[in-house]
Amino acid sequence: MKINAFIIVFSFLGLLACDTFLKKELGEEVVAEVGGEKLTKMQLEMAIPSNVKQIDSISFAQNYIEKWVKNQLLLEKAEMNLDSDTQRSIDLMIDNYRTSLMLFKYQQIIIQQKLDTIVTDEQIEEYYYRHSENFKLDSSVVKAIYVQLPKSLHDRAGVRRLIRSRKEDDIITLEDYCYQNARYFNMGEDWQYFGSILDEVPRKIKDQDSYLKRNRYIETTDSLYAYYVAILEYRLTNDTTPVIFVKNQIHDILINHRKVKLIQDLESNIYNDAVDQKKFIIHTN
Repeated sequence: MKINAFIIVFSFLGLLACDTFLKKELGEEVVAEVGGEKLTKMQLEMAIPSNVKQIDSISFAQNYIEKWVKNQLLLEKAEMNLDSDTQRSIDLMIDNYRTSLMLFKYQQIIIQQKLDTIVTDEQIEEYYYRHSENFKLDSSVVKAIYVQLPKSLHDRAGVRRLIRSRKEDDIITLEDYCYQNARYFNMGEDWQYFGSILDEVPRKIKDQDSYLKRNRYIETTDSLYAYYVAILEYRLTNDTTPVIFVKNQIHDILINHRKVKLIQDLESNIYNDAVDQKKFIIHTN
């Protein structure tokens, strides 16, 4: 499409005064017009991304104006050729969309202003214990002592005895020993996926659930290291998930519940105030 003369003039002026193109209050000056529809400089300014360089903004403006003109011309043709029922349906969709968008934006403002975003560990645990049946494991988890030691530089029998023991003194002795000699160790305070431990151990176990039902200990080696795993506790696939694994999920659930209640309360308060002030009438047959 051939660019109209007013576009060329506008671009030329923009090149001469690009420093003020995005900053000057431009009012309602019209830069393009098709039929009764007008594109103002203010609308054009709002369409230009804030991160566009000033030289690039001139090119963007030219392209935007030309695209706007083409759309308006096409819209004229559409309005001439679409039947009245179709146009009324489109108008209704536009009204519904505007209503939805306005409500959404207003709700977001209220949420930003009034939503309590602090969720305590106590609140998370309370929700977890009331809804624990909703949280099921997709694979087995364990609390396990896991030790990786240089193969040739440790007392294998001594480590085996300590890691199998449940005496507090032996556990303390093992931890001290690991600090001095282990490449890696974990004393089993936290739950972790059994598969994540097996990824570090040169031992392939296909059915983790069946293995955990029958075994509480793994010992194996490779060319460099010896690996020891003592299972302290375990939960199998489809057992209740330990709270640590769903803490973030529960946090998000609680926040979402608060959002929903906040909006429900807002709607109820506005409605009740309108009832008290007789702001609306519902006509019934």
